[in-house]
Amino acid sequence: MARRSQILSILMIIIFGVILYLSGCTVFQQDIKEEKTTLLPRAFEGAPPLIPHEIEDETTCLECHRLGDNDAPITSHPERVNCVQCHIAQDLSVKPFVENTF
Repeated sequence: MARRSQILSILMIIIFGVILYLSGCTVFQQDIKEEKTTLLPRAFEGAPPLIPHEIEDETTCLECHRLGDNDAPITSHPERVNCVQCHIAQDLSVKPFVENTF
């Protein structure tokens, strides 16, 4: 009887692992993108991009990003004027304490 319950427990663990794998659980499947860039990766999928340059005045972002002046990416939401509420400047000298697995 005890052997039968052990076999059932192992079988349930295997089935659970297969379900997690097939559902795309990030513990088993992580999208690793090898890109040569000086920009830091986003904190998590869907996070706002980091600002890749110094910020002199937080209210002047749209001077370049509204129309794409100075090769700046055009913002998809020009009605939002407080850019640093979501976007933060990156500092390449800072290294993360732990790797993000979120």
